[in-house]
Amino acid sequence: MTPSIWDPVAEPAVPMKEEFQITIPFNVYSASAVSTARRYVTLVAEQISQAHAKERNEALQEYREISNPDEADYDVVVRSVDRDYEEEFFPMLYLTSVVYLYMVFETYVSRHITEIQRFFEMDSEILNRLKTKNKCGLVEATQIFFKDHAKITFFTDDQWFQLKEIAHVRHCIVHDAGIPRDSTKNREFIYILEKRIWRDQPVGLHIDRYQGRDLGCPMNLNQRFLEYCLSVIEEFFDALGSAAEGKFKESGPQNP
Repeated sequence: MTPSIWDPVAEPAVPMKEEFQITIPFNVYSASAVSTARRYVTLVAEQISQAHAKERNEALQEYREISNPDEADYDVVVRSVDRDYEEEFFPMLYLTSVVYLYMVFETYVSRHITEIQRFFEMDSEILNRLKTKNKCGLVEATQIFFKDHAKITFFTDDQWFQLKEIAHVRHCIVHDAGIPRDSTKNREFIYILEKRIWRDQPVGLHIDRYQGRDLGCPMNLNQRFLEYCLSVIEEFFDALGSAAEGKFKESGPQNP
């Protein structure tokens, strides 16, 4: 009989056609995905920076070829290139990268929970059931699963809150064009995140304000914020991997 750490009355078992085994290291695939994500956002940022430098040099050359150029010519020819990158392309990169990083988290945390449930022959759809039952998002449902069902402790309350903040940034981007003021379900979390200090500096999220009031513009993110998100997600999967492997060793054999 496969050992279980769940209450069989509270959660029905799911019959298995064949024995399911856990791969050790448990977080090998999620760790690889986070590493790939880190490379991806870095490479894209570098490519955009290179494109900016190339276009700016071309614009400068065009400006120098103008007879008797003035400030207006410089603004039209050179500064317009800078504005495109500073006000459009880089902000777009940071916003879309947050959505991508959250997708990596969502994909692999769901996969790991399914693996755990299959190992113990339990309901593999538990994450969706928890979201529905508790009327909550993915991060909250994941926290409930590990605390109340898997009985695996590996993240502090503040670390869970960091994940929730990132989720709220993602939701604001997807549903409210990245404008915290218009995002009633997410803005308070984003305002708190804006003040968070990570490695002795702000996390890299800024909101335009006048006399302390949110102006209703899209939030400003930078490369540091992507590094922050990657760090939180990476810490999550590393901690989960260590804690889960300990639980599996107590409960039964794994793949070598």
